[in-house]
Amino acid sequence: MQRRFQYLLSVAIVYLALYPYTLFKYLPHLPHERASCGLHNFQILHNKVLSIAEKKKSLRRDILQQRLRLPFEEVFKLSSIIQKKFLELNELKDVRRLALYASFKNEVLADTILEYATSHGKEVFFPRVVRGKKGLIFLKVHGKKDLAPGSYEIEEPSHDRGETAPVPSFDMIIVPGVAFDTNGNRLGYGKGYYDKALENAREGCLIAALAFDFQILDRIPAEAHDVKMAKIVTESRVLNIERGE
Repeated sequence: MQRRFQYLLSVAIVYLALYPYTLFKYLPHLPHERASCGLHNFQILHNKVLSIAEKKKSLRRDILQQRLRLPFEEVFKLSSIIQKKFLELNELKDVRRLALYASFKNEVLADTILEYATSHGKEVFFPRVVRGKKGLIFLKVHGKKDLAPGSYEIEEPSHDRGETAPVPSFDMIIVPGVAFDTNGNRLGYGKGYYDKALENAREGCLIAALAFDFQILDRIPAEAHDVKMAKIVTESRVLNIERGE
């Protein structure tokens, strides 16, 4: 029931964005009772859409503020613990092609993972924002030296003509985020870049996240098109979540 409601809600969001005039165009031609009912249901649905957006915005603001208050020494210490736990995952040994991220504004650091992957013969790719298409492309890197500040001041591949890889080719994608819940739902930064990219992940690709304990919530408002994390690693635990549940 919840999955069906989320699907209908996501359809409604697109509908409201593209055709906000349609309901009001046809309401005058309906019997008064049906028109009133239609308008009432429209208002309820519209309020639910706004409610989800407002909840996400509020959660995003609160968690980001908490994360930014962390001193770098704490970020470094906790990131070291998290990366060590991540490198102990059994799934990592079978990964040949990995998508990673450059930490930004006190995100969990991933430098140790990058060093491990490149020194163990794994291909590592970092995202670059393509603003015109509102999407991401992934370029191969060999180390931190290949990264430089780019869009939104986030480090991304500095070379223009490096080897690129399509999302379906990845064995594992480590996804940044503001917050996650115990069901694998993710709260991003509101731009939708990763939501769009993850839609193309192949079956069997492990979608993982690194997070501090305070970033794990009981529940995050989710929509039907959202892709869940299969694994979330924090300083105190590893959450194993089967995709699709």
